[in-house]
Amino acid sequence: MTRIFHKRRKPIFELIGQCLIFLSVIAAILYGGKWYPAGDVILVATLKGSAVGFLALFVLICARTSNHFILFIALVASVVGDVFLVFPGETSFMKGLGSFLGAQILFILLYLKNRLPLRDVSSFRTGTISLLWAGTGISLYFFYPYLGDKLLPIFVYSITLVTMASTALLSEFPVKLVGIGALLFVISDSLLGAEMFTTMPENTGYFIWGTYYLAELFMTLGVMLLSDRRSFNGGYRFD
Repeated sequence: MTRIFHKRRKPIFELIGQCLIFLSVIAAILYGGKWYPAGDVILVATLKGSAVGFLALFVLICARTSNHFILFIALVASVVGDVFLVFPGETSFMKGLGSFLGAQILFILLYLKNRLPLRDVSSFRTGTISLLWAGTGISLYFFYPYLGDKLLPIFVYSITLVTMASTALLSEFPVKLVGIGALLFVISDSLLGAEMFTTMPENTGYFIWGTYYLAELFMTLGVMLLSDRRSFNGGYRFD
């Protein structure tokens, strides 16, 4: 596997980190393809949680900065949300929503901590953010009749999610990873909401999981590679 870490890291941590990313991708494929025994909820929850869980472990063993620590906690909150959403019932859904709300807040703090100077913010970024907020407003307007007593939590989560994506686009992290990852997160949750409250095609679940997992993967790699991309000592460059 091509080296994706800085040369200052010990080879053993590089190897373990690469293995964890590989295991994460495998778990995501198995869960997304529904290649697991049906009916065992605990097994399904474990498989689903391990996809992002392995990313969290990757961050933990390679952590060197406060950015990495915040990312790790955000990923752990995402894992908790993933597990809650496996179990049926409104209580599990609300707990999952709360966990992901916490994850989004942590991502926002991370991106604000590493925001770009105002002079470096391009019109492309600001234009994308404007479209994002406009699309969110239109979506909430059309979904309003279907939300019922979930209106307030869905509204709060939606605003927080779009704020996360906006701060990601305004951060100094690689936009081709973190920016795209944040947008994929918005797409995934939008599809999930549409599937829950309206009629959607049967295969929508594949797109929900695929965009969600890629969002977590891209944002994780973007944050972890920031310190390496400047020196280009054996790491990828995405910008």
